[in-house]
Amino acid sequence: MEHQIAYPPMMSTKKELSNHYWRLSTRFFRSTINRIISESRNIELKEAKNLKTITPKEFKLFVAEVDGD
Repeated sequence: MEHQIAYPPMMSTKKELSNHYWRLSTRFFRSTINRIISESRNIELKEAKNLKTITPKEFKLFVAEVDGD
């Protein structure tokens, strides 16, 4: 059987996401979400660090990486 990820409710900002995943270390959370944003939008990591919003695609990628296998 295939494992299905149970996605939490959609969150549109990094702050909302970090409040939901408060158990993760801050360094891990920031580096992971900024890398995902950078790769998803094809922008530099420095620019991704300054963004506050995330897209539904980036949200799903983050949840899959953190909660997935």
